[in-house]
Amino acid sequence: MKHLITPILTLMLLFLQLIACKNDNSDATSNENDKAQTSLPSKQSDFGEARFKWGFMNSNGIITIAPQFDDTRNFAGSLAAVQLKGNWGFINKQGNMMIEPQYKGVWDFKEGLARVETWDEKMGFINLVGKFIIPATFDEAKDFSYGLARVQEDGIFGYINKEGELVIPYNFSAASDFVDGRAKAKRLAGYGLIDTTGKFIIPDQYEQIAFPSEKLIRAKKEGKFGYLNLKGEVVIPFRFDNATDFFDGVAAVAQESIFGLIDTKGNYVKPPSFERMWYAEDQKWIVQKQGKYGVLNNKGEYVIPAIYDQILPFSENRAMYMSNNLWGIMDGNGKKITPAQYGLAWAFKEGLARVAFYEGIGFVDNQGNLVIPPQYMEVRDFSEGLARVQVGR
Repeated sequence: MKHLITPILTLMLLFLQLIACKNDNSDATSNENDKAQTSLPSKQSDFGEARFKWGFMNSNGIITIAPQFDDTRNFAGSLAAVQLKGNWGFINKQGNMMIEPQYKGVWDFKEGLARVETWDEKMGFINLVGKFIIPATFDEAKDFSYGLARVQEDGIFGYINKEGELVIPYNFSAASDFVDGRAKAKRLAGYGLIDTTGKFIIPDQYEQIAFPSEKLIRAKKEGKFGYLNLKGEVVIPFRFDNATDFFDGVAAVAQESIFGLIDTKGNYVKPPSFERMWYAEDQKWIVQKQGKYGVLNNKGEYVIPAIYDQILPFSENRAMYMSNNLWGIMDGNGKKITPAQYGLAWAFKEGLARVAFYEGIGFVDNQGNLVIPPQYMEVRDFSEGLARVQVGR
C-alpha cells in the first residue's frame, strides 16, 4: 500500500522522532520538573529569520494563517505565541498580531495575565492588550493559579498577588504552583503542602510529596513511599519503593522494583508481578511483563494481553500500540482499529492523531481513516481547532 511504512525506514523515522515526537502539552506542578517541562525559549545566538516558516491549518488541512513566523506555540485561550527574528508576541485565530513581538520569552495567558521575559532577563506579567500589570522585576516567575504566582529572588521562592504584592514571603527553597488551593513547598526540613496564606497544612518533613488524589496524599519518608489523609495522618504506611497517585480507587506500588495495585486501604488488588506499571486513563493501567506490554483494569484483570512491544496511554478511547517496530491504533477494549503500519504515532487530540507515513506526517481519525495527508514539512497536534505547520517551500 502506498502509505505504509516498511522497517527499512526505521533510521529515518528515529530522526523524525528526535525532532518531533513529543505531544504538545506541559504540566508545571513541581519545582524540580519546571525547567524541563516549561523551559524558556532557546537562547539563540543569532536571531535571523528561520528558513522554513510556521503557520496554522484547520482540521481539513487548509492553511488558515499563512506560514510567516520563525516559531510558534499552540493556541490557548484564542491566542498563540509567535516568534519573529527572536522576539515573541501573540496573534489571534485570524492571524492578526494582538501583542507585537518584543519579548525574549512569553507564556500562555492564565487568569487573564501572561508572564513574559524581557531582554534584560527579568520576568513580569502583561494583560490581554500587552500592558504591563506587574513590572518585569523578577529573576523567575510562574503562571498565576488561585490568584497567586510563584516568584524567585536569590534562589528563594515566595508568591505574589495580581497587584504584584508579595503576599507569601520568600521562605521556600522549592515551591510549586497552586492546585486546588494547595502548593508543594520545601524548607530545610523537607517538603510539605501549604494553603493560599502560606501556612503549612501538611508539615514540611517529607523527601517528596504529591498533591491530594482521591483524598490521599502520596509522600516519601526515609526512602519509602506511603499515603497520608488530608489531615496529614499516615493511613498507608511507608513501605513501598515506588508509588503513584490513586486513580479510581487504586494506585500502583512497587516493592523490590516489582509493581502491583493496591486499594485505598493499602490492600493488594493485584499482587506485585510487573516490571513497570502506569495509569493509562479510563480506569486502565499499562503494564510490562517479561518485556511485553498489556493493559489491566482497576480490578487487576487483563483487558489487553501483554503481547505488544509498547502501548501508549489512552486518549479519546484510543491507544497507540507497537508491534515489530511499527505502530497501530487500538480501542479501549484492545480491538485493533488499524494494523501496525505507521513509523511513528502520537495520541489523539481533538479527534485526530498524527502518524508518520513514508511521505511525512499526516493525520488520521479514530477509525484510522486518512484525513490530512502528508503535505507539510512539520506538523503539531491540534489545539482549539488549529494545528501548527511548517512549510518547507
